[in-house]
Amino acid sequence: MGLKCSLKHAALMGASAAERLFIPGAKPSLHACRNFLLLQYATALGTTVHATPLVRALKEARPDANIAVAANSLALPLYAFHPAVDTVIATPSPLTDLRVAIGILRDAKLFAGEPFAAITTLGNERTRVALALAMGGPVVRVGFTEAPELYQATLRLDPQRSVIENNLRIAQLFGYSPRHFEPEVHFREEDLQWAKNALQGSGVRDGQMVVAFVTQTSVTQRKGWRPERFQAAARHMIERHGAQVVFLGTESESVAIETIRSGLGNGTSTFAGKTTLLQLTALLSLCRVGLTLDTGILHLGRAVGLPMAIIAPAWSPPIEWLPLGNPRYRILKNADIPFAPPDYIIDEVPAEEAITALDDLVAKFSEGALAKQSPFSAERGNPTK
Repeated sequence: MGLKCSLKHAALMGASAAERLFIPGAKPSLHACRNFLLLQYATALGTTVHATPLVRALKEARPDANIAVAANSLALPLYAFHPAVDTVIATPSPLTDLRVAIGILRDAKLFAGEPFAAITTLGNERTRVALALAMGGPVVRVGFTEAPELYQATLRLDPQRSVIENNLRIAQLFGYSPRHFEPEVHFREEDLQWAKNALQGSGVRDGQMVVAFVTQTSVTQRKGWRPERFQAAARHMIERHGAQVVFLGTESESVAIETIRSGLGNGTSTFAGKTTLLQLTALLSLCRVGLTLDTGILHLGRAVGLPMAIIAPAWSPPIEWLPLGNPRYRILKNADIPFAPPDYIIDEVPAEEAITALDDLVAKFSEGALAKQSPFSAERGNPTK
């Protein structure tokens, strides 16, 4: 162990001793816990979405559970209207403002003062998150962490399991044997109405098929597909199925999206940078099928059950993030390499394969994702400050 690690370990052991001395109070056994606080401060959209199955698993295993979620601005809307979540708490990330995060968690007076279990899923392992929890009173801390000295039960990533299955292992620490759950993101009636109006305003006719295209990904991730292949797939959906192709992404991706659209003429529209996360999720729920790279919006589509053809890079293990074995998805991955070369692009997936996958999904899933979620009351869903 290096000097830096030794000093960190000693500091955390000291913090643990100080907690026992200055924050007295009985901690419940793991099997007795019925109050759960889920911490969500990941910076990646997919990481946040892939933690939602744990909420459903805890509620199914223990119907009398009280579940709260503390989150920053990225994660907060993804949990605010989840039917298994009882309370949502808006805080800054402890990584950027530890003092304020601690203050808000203390002032929230969670679970009427009853002891609770605080949970950190994958992507929320950082030591400052653990320190925020350590200041919160007689609380059991479990999950994935870089500070095991402050936790009662910890896990390490199992690379042979998906992110979802790794997170569901947390339920086993409480004595439960959870079944698999898919991700969930719930939106409001106003988000759904916005999406309907936006599609109508973009020229979508009543009853016309809408196809979602996600053509851009982070510049730090080598997961691109050639623009002309997206154009070929879009042209096919427009000409064969009479579809409207809607392009989704961030504002920074708008120029690249317009380059693709410029070669297509009529039959497309773009909402890049024009939606909130919940509006984007509602819009995905109204699409029939989608064609997407392995990127954040893919996970929102999965959370509403949108059938999708997924163009996967050769260098990324599909078990980690992709919905393997699910008939609603076609994973297009035709090579396997240990790392991405500097000039890597997904050339091993031809346009014809994506077109065939989309046609197959259209034939098998006549209703697409649909808006299958009921809106929840504003009182129940409003984040607390």
